[in-house]
Amino acid sequence: MVYISLVLFCLVFSFLVTSSFNLLLFLVTYLVLFILIESLEIILGWKLWSQQERTSECYDWFSHYLKKDYGIVNGKLEYDLSESIYRGDYTLSNEQSLLNKYNLIFESLHLSKGKRLLDCGCGTGTWMLFCKNKGVEVVGLTLSIEQQKIIAEKGMTAYVKDYRILDPSFIQQFDAISVLGSTEHISHYNGIKNANITSYHAYLSLFNVLKQYLKPDGKILLTVLVQGKKELTLLDRAHAYILIRHYGGYYSTVPIIQKAITENGFQIDSMEDYSKDYHWISVKEPEHFGHWWIPWHEGPLDKIAYIFKGLCTDPFLIHRWLYYGMDSWMYHLGGYQKTPLTDDQVKGALSNLKYFVISLPGS
Repeated sequence: MVYISLVLFCLVFSFLVTSSFNLLLFLVTYLVLFILIESLEIILGWKLWSQQERTSECYDWFSHYLKKDYGIVNGKLEYDLSESIYRGDYTLSNEQSLLNKYNLIFESLHLSKGKRLLDCGCGTGTWMLFCKNKGVEVVGLTLSIEQQKIIAEKGMTAYVKDYRILDPSFIQQFDAISVLGSTEHISHYNGIKNANITSYHAYLSLFNVLKQYLKPDGKILLTVLVQGKKELTLLDRAHAYILIRHYGGYYSTVPIIQKAITENGFQIDSMEDYSKDYHWISVKEPEHFGHWWIPWHEGPLDKIAYIFKGLCTDPFLIHRWLYYGMDSWMYHLGGYQKTPLTDDQVKGALSNLKYFVISLPGS
């Protein structure tokens, strides 16, 4: 509604000034007002855009521009919308490295046949399908209608819901909860001074909600991208801006997440870094969303139509294409290179990937 109001205002202003539609005046007026709105949010924290809608539009955009049957090669699932795990052996196949990740998460959550899993930010349901095939009853939550449709086609259940909001029907219904690579979306950049405070309260509230969903002895596994290097260059800041606008979220810090976990009564069983693995799957697999070329031959009319839809509904459409064209995903993990990252490169990257396994003491 903010975007439509802004567009209509620029149209009316153009007619009032020139007595007809002037495209240049319209674009200049829109750009000036857009920059003003962005500046008010980034500097002062005056939030007008919907963070939830930004995230939903982001994943809907991916659903249209990634290849059909994303992650499936010759009928086999070989990668998903996140990292694979190589355990130091970067010659592993996509299928084996993906199984490494799923098996690690499955074992860390103490899952087994007959248990119930809630997958928050479920993507296109590949991890859900892995669990279903092992006899686990799994429910997904997503903000993307497009992703819900894909999951339904796979014969599973997902709800279009914001998992930060308590659902009374979920209380003490799950043996385990997975939150894989989605909590970067739960907060927003609320001004230079307030961003980390806002992030802390977002995580504090999230873990309070998830704690209520767990049965006794339940566990949560969280994978999350966090802030890496402290001193940022101008180029770092440009990529960071594109990322938070494309994804509709904000990368927090490890201490903030740890504090939000422990202040909800959880204990941190383990915390591991898998930044190298996230970087490498995007290098090794040219169709992985981190570093891919849009397959325009697959449904070209749909892809073109979605551009026009975005022009009518999505104020951050340009950020999505800048993210793609500037290769922002690879940049923030350390930059594209045909060898795995070194430890020093991980430390110097804009972002790092962490795995947290948490539980309630005495449960």
